Amino acid sequence: MLGGLIIALSLLKAPIDTVLVPAFATAAKEETPAGAAVTALSSAQLRQFGVNNPKDLPALVPGIHLPDYGASLTSSIYVRGFGSRMENPVMGLYVDDFPILDKNSYDLDYLDIASIRFLHGPQGTAYGRNALFGVLSVRTEAPAGEERLRARLEGGLAHHVRAQLSWHHGEHAFSAGYRHARGWFRNEYKDAWADPYNGGQLRWRWDRRLSERWQISHLLQAGLSAEGGFAYGLWEDGVQQPVRYNDEGSYRRITVLEGVKLHYQGEKLQVDGIASLQFLADRMRMDQDYTPSSIFTLQQSQLSPGATVEIIARPSKVYEHWKPVSGLFAFFKYTRMEAPVLFKRDGIQTLILDNANRGIPESIGTLDIPDTAFPIQSNFDIPVWNVALYHESHFPVGAWQFTAGLRLDYEGAAMTYDCTASLNYQLLGMMSAPRLFTDRYHGTLSHGIPVFLPKLAVEYRGLPDTRIYTSATKGYRAGGFNTQIFSDILQNRLMNGMMADLGVHLDSGSTSIGADRTEYQPEEAWNFELGIQYRREGFSAGANAFYISALRQQLTVFPPGMSTGRMMTNAGKSRSYGVEAQLMYRKGGFQGHASWGWNNARFTEYTDGTADYAGKRIPYSPAHTLFVGAAYQWSKVSLQAHLRGTGPIAWNEENTRTEPFYLTVGARAGVTVGRMLLYLEGDNLSGTQYRAFYFKSMGKEFFQLGKPLSLKLGIQIDII
Repeated sequence: MLGGLIIALSLLKAPIDTVLVPAFATAAKEETPAGAAVTALSSAQLRQFGVNNPKDLPALVPGIHLPDYGASLTSSIYVRGFGSRMENPVMGLYVDDFPILDKNSYDLDYLDIASIRFLHGPQGTAYGRNALFGVLSVRTEAPAGEERLRARLEGGLAHHVRAQLSWHHGEHAFSAGYRHARGWFRNEYKDAWADPYNGGQLRWRWDRRLSERWQISHLLQAGLSAEGGFAYGLWEDGVQQPVRYNDEGSYRRITVLEGVKLHYQGEKLQVDGIASLQFLADRMRMDQDYTPSSIFTLQQSQLSPGATVEIIARPSKVYEHWKPVSGLFAFFKYTRMEAPVLFKRDGIQTLILDNANRGIPESIGTLDIPDTAFPIQSNFDIPVWNVALYHESHFPVGAWQFTAGLRLDYEGAAMTYDCTASLNYQLLGMMSAPRLFTDRYHGTLSHGIPVFLPKLAVEYRGLPDTRIYTSATKGYRAGGFNTQIFSDILQNRLMNGMMADLGVHLDSGSTSIGADRTEYQPEEAWNFELGIQYRREGFSAGANAFYISALRQQLTVFPPGMSTGRMMTNAGKSRSYGVEAQLMYRKGGFQGHASWGWNNARFTEYTDGTADYAGKRIPYSPAHTLFVGAAYQWSKVSLQAHLRGTGPIAWNEENTRTEPFYLTVGARAGVTVGRMLLYLEGDNLSGTQYRAFYFKSMGKEFFQLGKPLSLKLGIQIDII
């Protein structure tokens, strides 16, 4: 629908006085929000420091950690000590002012990026849900207004290949990209690479000034990827084992974003209208026990269309002591998920028969399941909707500016679940033949939650080139439903149901949960911040200190014992305090960049029913992130080197598994010959061995190692 309208408009002849503009005259939202620290990176900086996707940003942006593990599905994000491995993120992502609704779409290769800005701290008043501890705002290159054609090709270790093409023609900017990699980790059991990758993207942006008062911009981007992943190895007797599992681990994904922005500049009012249609279709196959045994596998498929609309209004007149902005935002997303779990022979024995027979008296007999495998079918329909009204007023008074804002969000969600399982069972000694047992578990859960998100900020700009600010802001992360625990629910229902069918009551066995416990609540946090920022003639420096008080923190947990699922839960209370600092300097051909983030994030109230974790570090988020880099351009030769530091990381709530602080080294060298740039780039040149991820399954511990040394040789040509 949007595409047809845009194509029709783009084919219309513009009036004689129409002037092409490279971008909107004003940003839809504040580029530097009041009371917040901002990290801004240009396209040149992104190229120099080898930023090709979001997972290259950690440490370069202080306080943010995006570990590289699993597959593109696992876009885990940790900021200021908070985050989680699944479901809703703690950071919002916007591309040209369009919000990305699904976290599964976050991990995309960058194409024609003009700049990246990270807004630190809760941005709930202006951005709403999931902007709990920051917003990453990505700006793509606007049409250049003239003919331009650029090609890039690079290859490297692990059979890495990247190809990109960018073409600007008048009002249009087109780009396409493709990436291939053989993989870094070998599955020794299958004698094959565990994590190959093939993916491509397309992008079209169209900008036009329709009249003196109207501007329009359109963005269409689509991506397709097919990859392996889940290169997890068992941690056994203090030794990291290689990747060894027998079933398939793969991920397939299609993403589409189409958005339109309209800007109206009236005599009394200026309005931005932003609308998007989004679509995600993906399929994951996983060997969920990650061992050579045939225990159980998961295939998860999703279809998730969505739509967003936002209207932002501000007066055209500039008042001396008042700058207001108001907005309306709404979205709807519908997810259809199918997640069948297939229990194989080893899983039937260890997860069902062994557990059941421990509770059956020998005088009664022994339970047997003759099936070689049986599926648990789980289907979910999950609509989510949100509507919000927000307003911010800025009051300049001399060198001071006072800001007050409020947002009212109302979010609703529902989950319809339908889970079925059938198997044959026999009680040896009592039954002469197997009997079919079938169980169906279905129902609906729903919730609607209003959230108030206030903001207060004060800024002082009385010193030359200096901005001093303090703020108190609130953000929230949406709640949801645990779908990955339903296989455990059905497993327990099967075991207890078969025994009840025989008139036998089990006195022991794993604790069962019901669908009413699969819902988790929104996470809310207050952030108090004090900072200073200085910019002048190629030099910028900033530092800020923060204190965060979080309520109902969302955590990924693994049920005890031989349970196979994972689920989100809410901790009672948590807090984090820390410091973020960054320094950028440019003079002549030299450019330096340094950033450091430190946090002390701990539970203040959290018990899982068996242990009290108050005072323990929040897992998965590093205490320190460090980046130090320098680049020098001399005539036609460019050199760059950088150092990244991460850690320490607590891997579990008990803090008994930790990753020490580690450093990696990267570098890049390039030479320009006419319209051609040749470059050599390396990551983890230090060969640092570190662990990128940890989890538990069926009582066993697993790690994924970080990627080893990599080298890439590339060429970029400006054809036109």
